[in-house]
Order: sequence, then C-alpha cells, then structure tokens
Amino acid sequence: MTNCTRLLAPAALAILAVLPASAQTRDVPGRFTMQPIEGGFLRLDTQTGAVSTCRTGSGNLVLCQPAQEESQGLAKEIERLRTENLDLRAEIKRLQTAAVPGAPSQPPVAEPPGKEKFQLPSEEDVDGALDYVERMFKKFRDRLRSLEEDNKKPGTL
Repeated sequence: MTNCTRLLAPAALAILAVLPASAQTRDVPGRFTMQPIEGGFLRLDTQTGAVSTCRTGSGNLVLCQPAQEESQGLAKEIERLRTENLDLRAEIKRLQTAAVPGAPSQPPVAEPPGKEKFQLPSEEDVDGALDYVERMFKKFRDRLRSLEEDNKKPGTL
C-alpha cells in the first residue's frame, strides 16, 4: 500500500461511520400525532389513519380506545366474519358427508354466473396447430439445406 492509501483508508472509514449516525438524527415525524380534547387527547396513527381517544387512568397509566365510528366498523366486520365462518363450516360438513359412501348426497352447488369452465380444444384446432408447426419445420429444414448447398459451392467462404 502506498502512503496516500494508508492515510485515506481510515479517513474514508471514519466518514462512512458518521453517515448512518447523521441520518438517524434528522427530523422524522413520529407514527402518532396527539391532539388535546376535553378530558384527554386524540391519537392519530399516521400510518393506518386509525383514531383513538386516550385518557389518563390510575397510576398515570394512559388508556386508549378506538374512536366510536371505528369500533362500530370493527363490530360489523367481526359479525360478517363470524357469519362467513359458520357458512364455511356448514359447507365443509356437507362436503365431508357427501364423500362418505352410503351417505345421502345433496345436489351439487351450481357454478356462480360469469365463471367459465375450461374447455379442451377440438380435433380441428389440434390438427390446425400441428399443420402450422409442420409447415414451420419444413421451411426451417429447407433453409438449412439451402445454406449447406451455398457453403459447398466453389468460391464461397
């Protein structure tokens, strides 16, 4: 190593070590913002948009609860998921009993409208595709033969 390199290497390492520390000291807004209200404050989660009402409890403990309209939305979502869960459990039970031999079978569930079934190509479609591939192969073979003949002619490279 040259003397210049020996002097520059520690300086470069010192600069690189300082850069992450300076990046951490920049002013970065917090995840939550607080707004005072009567008897406490509102807390806004800047990442999710959730609003909570916070109040001071016993022993300087702060208790936060979701805002009223958010908790109503959560209650509706919980009820919807419970209903969906019950429906899915009933469907699983129906499918399990249908799979058991000798069990009374129920009629199959109809496909929802707009959902298309997969259809295999017809014989004519398959024949047309194979004819196309055969024509491509013959053209490729003819071109290769033509190139071989050109190379065999005297005076060509």
